[in-house]
Amino acid sequence: MTFRHLPVAAAGLLLGLAGAGCISHQETIRRDEERLPISFETDAAARTFYEAVEKIRAASTPTESKTEFHIPVILSHKITTVNGPHQVFNESVRRADTDRDGKITEKEARIFADNAR
Repeated sequence: MTFRHLPVAAAGLLLGLAGAGCISHQETIRRDEERLPISFETDAAARTFYEAVEKIRAASTPTESKTEFHIPVILSHKITTVNGPHQVFNESVRRADTDRDGKITEKEARIFADNAR
């Protein structure tokens, strides 16, 4: 083969790939974690905490991220990552239990609720 036939060979290769179709991959990753164990000093602390968590949950949108990569005719690759239902609760526990002792006090619950967003 000579260099003057190279464009014809390249065109043939592209047509062969186009005729072969597209390699496509689509994947959904679900990130779900176990709910963190927590206890409360009093019923009032639990009520204050859970009311704040529901306020945060109602104001937030579900977290989902998408990554797409395309090379026309040859390759399509899509990944969707969806965070599970315990994400808001676990993040709230981490924020509220400031001394990390596994128990939320009334004071910690009030501070968390006042800063809930």
